[in-house]
Amino acid sequence: MDPSWQTTFALACAALCAAVVPGTLGYATARLETADQQRQELVRTRAEVQAARNLIRRLSSPCDAESGDAGATSSSRAPASPGRTGTVAR
Repeated sequence: MDPSWQTTFALACAALCAAVVPGTLGYATARLETADQQRQELVRTRAEVQAARNLIRRLSSPCDAESGDAGATSSSRAPASPGRTGTVAR
């Protein structure tokens, strides 16, 4: 082989590696950072869902456990007017 051809080939390989390696590392780093951000968002979302479930569980617990009056909801309604059949206007 001709020494000038070998030198040209070596320089071409070095230039190719100088472009490909940093680009690949940058791409991989960006992908890993994105995956980490998505994982953090997933953890945050799971915590929000768990907090909402706990709130719903607390709010849907029976009223008599807190107030001691099981019939409070039915007796606190106003009686229906004589002309109505008991439907509630919305």
